[in-house]
Amino acid sequence: MVEHDAFDLLHPKVRELALKRFGKPTEIQNLAIPVILRNENALIIAGTGFGKTEAAVLPVFSRLVENKYKKISVLYITPLRALNRDMFSRLFWWADRLDLEVSIRHGDTLTKERAEQRETPPDILITTPESLQAILPGRRMRRHLSNVRWVIIDEVHELVSNKRGVQLSLAIERLSRIARFQLVGLSATIGSEEAASKYLKGATVVKGNAKKDLEIEVLFPDVKKEDEKLAEEVLLPPDAVSRLRAILKLTSDKRSTLIFTNTREAAELLTSRLKTLAEILSKQTREIIEVHHSSLSRESRIKAERKFKAGELKAIVATSSLELGIDIGAVDFVIQYSSPRQVTKLLQRIGRSLHRVGERSRGVIIASEEDLHECVAINTLAREGRIEELKIPSNCLDVLAHQIAGILLEENETEVTRLFEMVKRAYPFSNLDYNEFLRLLSFMESLNLIRVSEGRVRKRRKTWTYYYENLSTIPDKTEYKIIDISSREAVGKLDEDFVAEHCYEGSAFVCRGAAWRVVSVEEGKVLVEPCEELVNAVPSWEGELIPVSREVAEEVVNIFNADIKRHESELDEKLRRFVERQKKFFTPSSERIFVENYKEFTILHCFFGSLINETLANYLSALLTEKFGRSVRYRATPYAIVIEDVLDANEIENLLSKGNASDVVSIISEYLESTRLFKQRFIRVAKRFGVISRDATLDRLQVNKLITIYKGTPIHSETLNEIFFEKMDVPNTLEILRRIKKGKIKIARVCGRRWIKSRAPSPLAKLALVEGAGEILVPKEPKKIIYDAFKHRLLNTKVLLVCMNCGNYSVVKPVKSVEEYPSCKVCGSRLIGVLHPKRREYLKIIKRKLTGCELKKDEERAYKRVRRTADLVITYGKRAVVTLSGRGIGPETAARILSKLPKNEEALLRAIFEAEKQFSRTKKYWSL
Repeated sequence: MVEHDAFDLLHPKVRELALKRFGKPTEIQNLAIPVILRNENALIIAGTGFGKTEAAVLPVFSRLVENKYKKISVLYITPLRALNRDMFSRLFWWADRLDLEVSIRHGDTLTKERAEQRETPPDILITTPESLQAILPGRRMRRHLSNVRWVIIDEVHELVSNKRGVQLSLAIERLSRIARFQLVGLSATIGSEEAASKYLKGATVVKGNAKKDLEIEVLFPDVKKEDEKLAEEVLLPPDAVSRLRAILKLTSDKRSTLIFTNTREAAELLTSRLKTLAEILSKQTREIIEVHHSSLSRESRIKAERKFKAGELKAIVATSSLELGIDIGAVDFVIQYSSPRQVTKLLQRIGRSLHRVGERSRGVIIASEEDLHECVAINTLAREGRIEELKIPSNCLDVLAHQIAGILLEENETEVTRLFEMVKRAYPFSNLDYNEFLRLLSFMESLNLIRVSEGRVRKRRKTWTYYYENLSTIPDKTEYKIIDISSREAVGKLDEDFVAEHCYEGSAFVCRGAAWRVVSVEEGKVLVEPCEELVNAVPSWEGELIPVSREVAEEVVNIFNADIKRHESELDEKLRRFVERQKKFFTPSSERIFVENYKEFTILHCFFGSLINETLANYLSALLTEKFGRSVRYRATPYAIVIEDVLDANEIENLLSKGNASDVVSIISEYLESTRLFKQRFIRVAKRFGVISRDATLDRLQVNKLITIYKGTPIHSETLNEIFFEKMDVPNTLEILRRIKKGKIKIARVCGRRWIKSRAPSPLAKLALVEGAGEILVPKEPKKIIYDAFKHRLLNTKVLLVCMNCGNYSVVKPVKSVEEYPSCKVCGSRLIGVLHPKRREYLKIIKRKLTGCELKKDEERAYKRVRRTADLVITYGKRAVVTLSGRGIGPETAARILSKLPKNEEALLRAIFEAEKQFSRTKKYWSL
């Protein structure tokens, strides 16, 4: 007797192709195909390589072949343009053989292709959420979209956890008013099946028992003698060399390896260091490894993908840009460099190796001492199948305003109650309050976006412009250059999110192996100076880091309290040494917050994960700021809160034990309003409301004025809503505060025997103080290098020297070439003025003055300024030229420096350096 399977349910043409392609259906295909053929909405969950894409499209192809549906019948929505490209290739194989047409629509689609899609639409349109927004109101495309019978959403988990998913949910509701269709969602890993099912309109969850066979090892390389020798050669710490050498060894016997990092900066650094070390160790060409991340051009990414697929590259170092299902050919092995921060990230990334049914996915996590415990905890949870819960944003007012505009473009006008009912049908708005909805309509009317009267909402002239200028909820992020004030050289780049949260005068961060202290933040630039210690320096990739969940933090606690063999047998000894060192101070607990003092810092050891700790830190900082009458700086990690102040356990317990839930929320909200983070997010939300144009740049005063004007409006409340969702966990923080109040969570002082004896920080405190240093691939610069870099820059600065006596002599030369007492080569005078080489227009002013011509007021001021520099040169000689070449140093500042008669060259250079820093700090206020 022949065993029947799901392929037997398909149209003969589709069945024949499926058998040719696969031989037999996978488990998920057997389960999903009947559900889709029964016209049920479906959420298909299966690991990478289990054939879930075909589980969704084969029954749809079967129906298309059976019936001649009007075009467009199928919308296939992916979160990335690159996935659109890959999905087109994948679906075209089937469509071409079934006489069906497939087309792609995204932001880069040519005008000619768009016109063709309007005139002769395809059966299947592959698109992104943003492109769907663009075509929904169009008259002709809307007519084609009314034929849609299936909407397939790929990588559901990637969309529903952010505002793109919120926007898509309302787009689906808008589409449902003109078309009747079946919803199908695909996901490899998803933390809350029930929430995702509700998002997909009550979809049937289709999930097989088969699980991807994963082999994941945590590797903590030992430092060997050869690493110490190489460290001197490549100027890296020995432990960093050991990790890099381990990566090269792992990739050497593999055909293709994907190496994942958490950030773009780390990907760039890791790639360059691996290439350097590969050349030293084996004289291999540097072309064996390439980098791939979202900031690279599309051409660069495609080139790397093609070379990897063709076997021309041994490895690609990537961020989340290759985490999803982009086709890069067979991947033998996956390396995760440092902690992946989340179980879902680890599973998604390791699952890219041997991306075929029945194959075992293999990979390793390369850990450092800093994140070893976290790597082991995440790997343990991955083996046990315990993944993070999915969070879906709710009631996003900026997204709702945009979608209301879209609806009015489609209908011109509609009833308020009908509009509210439609919005409520979208899961992210299912608990939207009617009064809040009316308040939003009133605000939109005040912005001239809509008109509301007699229970109806109508579009206005501005509606169209507002809608099409804000199709994407993805923020237009600005990158800031990091400029080393000592050498004026670029160190790297920072995202505006990181600048908003962490860059204020005096704050410190880690970038490219060094600690940098912020001197000032200017338009597009963060001016920094090297600082000697990594203590309390935030890693520069912190702004990009994925939050560590409470579950992972609690598993870290288990490592210190349970049998280590449960976690990672091959790391028993290394973990045990770390655990034993820590236990001499205290044993981590989920029922205790340990307070540890070290130097000017107070470390609260609280193992609640990133979001709860960030919320607690904001609340505590707000209380301390109010108590002391001054700003109290802090930083939060998944396992600790570091406060730049000396506090005792009783003081902290008293602060955290008072206040009710409403007080906590209002205190945090008020505190947030004064932060750079709030201002940055406020601008982002205001742009989505159309109050600020997408390309606008605002100074500090303009932003503060806007916040004052729009306080209490939906812009203000949505800014707080966005921060609370992305950066905090208020409900669980309130629960922890209640437990502290009831004495169920104790706050205890660290007083272990090791601490009493040495007063050194505990191992966990040390990690909290320098979190992120383990990913550093370059040693920090010593003072001499810093000093030499500044000196080199200053002495090589070119200056324009001009004779103020005859005006007939001028010369441009580097400062180092200036004589001890420069003089005019024409008249012999030592009255030599100093100018920037670009200020040659001053030469005419000087000549006119010397010939007796009358000068304008601004010309007279310019002449006097140059003459003042000449007075300094005739008195101090070359030392004056050196001083005046400093950035932002005019004759008055130079006179103050020189009048103190610095003892030697180093003292003079340090005085110039400090003056430059002062200029950078105050420059932005000169025009106020």
